[in-house]
Amino acid sequence: MVFFFILIYLAPLVIALWVFYDSQKHGYTFTQGLFWAIGVFFVLIVFLPLYLSRRNKRRQHAPGPGQIPIPPSSTPCFYCGQPYQGDPKICPHCGQNLKINR
Repeated sequence: MVFFFILIYLAPLVIALWVFYDSQKHGYTFTQGLFWAIGVFFVLIVFLPLYLSRRNKRRQHAPGPGQIPIPPSSTPCFYCGQPYQGDPKICPHCGQNLKINR
């Protein structure tokens, strides 16, 4: 009877707590981490693999130690996504117009 209690209630609770704290380390907001933890607690077999796959995709898109982060004063181009400095009329990377002509 005790083993059944541990298997059904305690194991999902421990795993849900781990998911919550792990999501905070990987940049999810408090609410997102809470939703992941609740999903893992109630439907462990579905949400745990889903969380682990999403967490790995999120890690791949984060800038790594060898990549240079975009400076806060630069703006990304709407068309190509490359950052540019100042207020140019055309993107220095792709050549698209950045100003609306009226």
